[in-house]
Amino acid sequence: MKNFKRFGVMIDCSRNAVMKPGQIKKFIDDISAMGYNVLELYLEDTFRIESEPYFGYLRGGYSKKTLQELDAYARGKNVELVPAIQTLAHFTNLVKLPHYADIVDVGDILMIGDEKTYALIDKMFATLREAFSSNLVNIGMDEAHMAGLGQYLDKNGYRDRYDLILYHLERVAEIAEKYGFNAHAWSDMLFKLGNNGKYYDKGVKLSPLVIARVPGNVSPVYWDYYHTEIDDYDAMMSSHKAFNRESWFAGGAWCWGGFAPFNGYTMRSMKAALTAAKRNRVENVLITMWGDNGKECSFFALLPSLYAVSRYADGVEDEEEITRGFEQLFGIPFEAFTALDLPNLLPVKHEDLETPCKALLYCDPFLGILDDLVGQEGRIPYGEYAKAVDEAGKKAGEYRYLFDFISSLCSVLELKYDFGVRVRKRYASGERAALTPLVGELDEIVVRLDRFYGQFKRLWFIENEPFGFEVHEARIGGLRLRLSSCRDRLKDYVEGKTERIEELECEILPYGEKPTLYFNVYRNLVSVSEL
Repeated sequence: MKNFKRFGVMIDCSRNAVMKPGQIKKFIDDISAMGYNVLELYLEDTFRIESEPYFGYLRGGYSKKTLQELDAYARGKNVELVPAIQTLAHFTNLVKLPHYADIVDVGDILMIGDEKTYALIDKMFATLREAFSSNLVNIGMDEAHMAGLGQYLDKNGYRDRYDLILYHLERVAEIAEKYGFNAHAWSDMLFKLGNNGKYYDKGVKLSPLVIARVPGNVSPVYWDYYHTEIDDYDAMMSSHKAFNRESWFAGGAWCWGGFAPFNGYTMRSMKAALTAAKRNRVENVLITMWGDNGKECSFFALLPSLYAVSRYADGVEDEEEITRGFEQLFGIPFEAFTALDLPNLLPVKHEDLETPCKALLYCDPFLGILDDLVGQEGRIPYGEYAKAVDEAGKKAGEYRYLFDFISSLCSVLELKYDFGVRVRKRYASGERAALTPLVGELDEIVVRLDRFYGQFKRLWFIENEPFGFEVHEARIGGLRLRLSSCRDRLKDYVEGKTERIEELECEILPYGEKPTLYFNVYRNLVSVSEL
């Protein structure tokens, strides 16, 4: 199918948003209609293990029965449902619980070599075996940069980190084999440890000793969401051929940078990636859909790029044919659906600029650490974007709620995105009266933020379980309170009740050598103080 043995999508169900089973079935319907034959569910601790009540505690995880029902539904649509889990790092939420403190090495990484670690992993596989009919499993193993350097180091002393990672991979592979699974694992750690911490590079050759220790039932997965040139993908795919086993590539559908999708970048990067994948005879291709730092963006917002990528896989690159086919399948004009990208489209293209809408919402009105970059952008037409998205939503049918959500975001950003730049400039002028209109503007931003919150809540409860939304309520509620507080302090200053606003006395320094508005981590947006 589509020049590939497996051509699938991976959706993140672990970063607060646990997608409702009915919505997963709907997503299966959509990708099946587009020609995908695999769906991976990324489940860190969001599936229930009967003998581990703290695993996924208060996270809304799937029961074994629910996963069995989803598995059967997917098979009926000719889609293979595959579990994607973690077996080393990325246990960000699990490690918050004292119950698992004994098997935490450092950060979100499990303790390699501790038999309690492997007992937990065994229970994970036992549950997966009962829940899924597929013999495939994605075992993660990515971004374990500090493995062996925390509690492990204290207990055992330093151990060669290649040897440590490969030992753990061997142990996990044994457990997978015990339950009849063939595994695939992200390959970044295999490359970074031998290449000065770099993953994407040309001409990288791994040691034959390292390659020989990768278990036979594990296929390394080359993942890359960031390049748009075929040669970059070619180079890494060539390096992966050294493993001499079933080949995997994972690209990305950009939904993890904040509230809005980035269909445009997804299509540019995946067109190049698929060209290279065909050239290198890659057998299996995944398009990952992550939910980093809370998962604000709907997966359905990426339907245009998922459709386009499916056609690229068929060898079709004619844009008119693709847009026509999308409308025939979904009943919605392609160009109307891609209006959801608008919050991320800026007049000036900074180096490394990706998806700024989350940063512009949460950046503090008095302490805007990114305001130097915002000032360089000039005017961003968020008011026009709000109207354009609202107009496009009239053609969106059942997906209208996505457009109402994004339109309300643009409405907030129309006043909020450069508020810090404008208030600081007027404050510096020394003319207090010039700040008077901004007091009323803060009131209006709060009104619009309330509307945005309502639309976000509506989207979340259509698509996801309630667990995890409390985080967004804390974030948006915190922003609302801060806006009101800044309004009161600004009013006091205008009326002469206070002599200065300390934050506005501070000079905003350049953000960095590589200007970027890409920040999808909330705590990095709000303050440089502890959060």
